[in-house]
Amino acid sequence: MNEEKLKPFLFILIIFFTAILTHELGLNATQVTSVVALTIFITGSFFYWSFRVAFALTGVSLLLFLHVTDLDHIIKYSNIDVVMFIIGMMIIVGFLEERGFFDWLTARVLSPYLDRPAILISLIWFTGFIMASLVDEVTSILFMLAIVMRISKYYRIDPLPLSLFLVFTTNIGSSATVVGNPIGVLIAFRAGLTFLDFIRWSFPIALVSVATITGIGLIYFKSVRIRMVEHHKRMTGGKNIFSEMAVFRKDLWVPTILFLTVITGLALHHEIETTFNLPKNSLLLAVSLAGAGTALFIEHDKAIDIVEKRVDWWTLLYFLLLFSSVGTLEFTGVTGLIGKSILHFSKGSVFMVMMLVGVVAGSITAVMDNVLAVAIVIPIVLDLMKQIYVFPVWWILLIAGTYWGNATVIGSTANIVMAGYLEKAKKRGEEVSEISMKYWVKIGVPISLITYLIAFGLLYAQYIMGLMPPNPLG
Repeated sequence: MNEEKLKPFLFILIIFFTAILTHELGLNATQVTSVVALTIFITGSFFYWSFRVAFALTGVSLLLFLHVTDLDHIIKYSNIDVVMFIIGMMIIVGFLEERGFFDWLTARVLSPYLDRPAILISLIWFTGFIMASLVDEVTSILFMLAIVMRISKYYRIDPLPLSLFLVFTTNIGSSATVVGNPIGVLIAFRAGLTFLDFIRWSFPIALVSVATITGIGLIYFKSVRIRMVEHHKRMTGGKNIFSEMAVFRKDLWVPTILFLTVITGLALHHEIETTFNLPKNSLLLAVSLAGAGTALFIEHDKAIDIVEKRVDWWTLLYFLLLFSSVGTLEFTGVTGLIGKSILHFSKGSVFMVMMLVGVVAGSITAVMDNVLAVAIVIPIVLDLMKQIYVFPVWWILLIAGTYWGNATVIGSTANIVMAGYLEKAKKRGEEVSEISMKYWVKIGVPISLITYLIAFGLLYAQYIMGLMPPNPLG
């Protein structure tokens, strides 16, 4: 039986066993229904990814039809604040892309180091890390892949290994700030974390992890680097392929000022909220929307095109429906039961809770989707918050949801984008090695494991040393 014919069988089997298991675990009829309906949604999205929005729409309608939830709670759990923040940032990034801001910034960083491959490669990966932390992983990987392809053509090397390590640093970079990944936004709004909280707790850990990946990658690239040096010496006059792009033009002033203003506003939002007695994280959303509004005023003639083409409405609709569906587990009390089970198993140990949350979120991320993983776990952590100290648990949830995205081709949207980009390049006749799951897992799983253990150790060490905020539970 081939894979396509096997999918419907597995789909039905998973739903059937979910229903039996939840009933045997003692869940009531409403709770069983909510879990089964969500399983249909998630399993359908996994097996038939191109139909994920169709499954999401069907899943929410099923929850309403079966009286497992109602309109008020669909709206309550939709995380509209998170979705609006992402829309605002997508418009800002779209404007900056249209104006060539990122092209200039990347070329400016890389231009001086064409004759020093070790520094050049390190900067490519580090730039991917920074770009992902400032915009998002998908935008970052698209821009950086274009650069990698130009570098690879210049040195006549296979772009696949370089691109693979670029994706690794990009995924980790998406955890470094609140704007790098939708799950960071989701966690920030639900846990009440600020932009500076991410800079303090997530960014340093991500930096250490990226430095580790870079070290491993440079060893992996040792023979390639030697060939790059030899090839550059053969090039007449040491041709600089970024010289024109690296020049700062007058038309870059406006996007540069907007970019710096938005980043400053996001960084200082907590302090401004405190000064003016505003609700927590309200300015985080306001800065994103104000920046988007400013960009549309500036573009005016192209404003509609930016909103229509630069905002990923397909994905945002999926997120909206996913959040609403997962919220049903909280509404029916399923997350409370899971939280009690975790507390019972861990005996209230923060270390054990971090371990369990990391394993669950990391496993779902590696084989499905990190937004799905985090959306499922957040209500559980909110329930745990009433009984144990969860500050480090929020961060391990973020880390697991991004670091384990490096393990497989489908672990992150950036991975899928990169694989598709290189496949198209290969079809165009460019010299690119073929990507396989075996090749990716062989490198990705060790990288994920090493960086996750480093991140877990650094985070838990700070908890043990008493460096984290006071426990509100006393």
